[in-house]
Amino acid sequence: MNIKINLVSTSLGDTIGSVAQVDKFQKNTGHRVGFFINPKFEILFKKSYPNIKFNPINFSFDEEKNIHFNFHKPLQKGFSDDLGIEYKEENTQIDDFESDNDQFLQKKFVTLSFHSTHQGRYWNNPNEWNKLILYLKNKYNIRTICIDLYENFGSKNSMNCVPKKSVKRCGMSLDKCASYIRNSMFHIGTSNGLSWLAHACNKHVVLISNVTKKWCEFSTNITRIDDESICHGCLNEEKFDSNNWLWCPRNKKFECTSKITFNSFKSKIDDLVLSYES
Repeated sequence: MNIKINLVSTSLGDTIGSVAQVDKFQKNTGHRVGFFINPKFEILFKKSYPNIKFNPINFSFDEEKNIHFNFHKPLQKGFSDDLGIEYKEENTQIDDFESDNDQFLQKKFVTLSFHSTHQGRYWNNPNEWNKLILYLKNKYNIRTICIDLYENFGSKNSMNCVPKKSVKRCGMSLDKCASYIRNSMFHIGTSNGLSWLAHACNKHVVLISNVTKKWCEFSTNITRIDDESICHGCLNEEKFDSNNWLWCPRNKKFECTSKITFNSFKSKIDDLVLSYES
């Protein structure tokens, strides 16, 4: 049987999270699967998942399924439920790509992803990124390379600029981003697609997110930076308004991350660096 599966979301993180569940569906059922995703992301999966046809042309199908990100479930569980398969968290695999010749690939560095899809997912404590970056550089001689697509992103009334102290490699293709991540010590990011990409590259991820619940993203190979003693988890509890960049349903001025400081998790960064170098 030929099954057409449509990923309703076009975002990178949702796409990465979905592929492993579609792979499991295909292997469990033996069906021929045409998986329709944002074509910008096809490059990441084709070699790793030869059993799935990504965006096939003139695909004739017997049944069609739409899969969605459900805000009230772990990201991958929403997909597995839509596919009618038993849920188990799976790490999507990413194809291997040739390394860039950038000089920084020969040095100690971590990758960073700063931007996200609405203001609530940012680390809304503006000076703390640079404190983190300077700490890594001054104490451990580790550079921090920003691999976001854009240097500036947001809405007219709320633009965000990547940290000044980072080494900017913004605008790279996804295959180059994956290459940088694979050559890094670990990845530091917000709840965004590049953090999902780092996890798929089997890199440890320091995830700064308090707008989501602990169960929302992946749960392996992660150091999660959150604080449940302050406002948290609204993205998984309230009705999200995707048209409102400044969505903060409890009107707390993004307290969930604005009250998180670098000092509050500096020891976790120390532990990661020491475990990498041991």
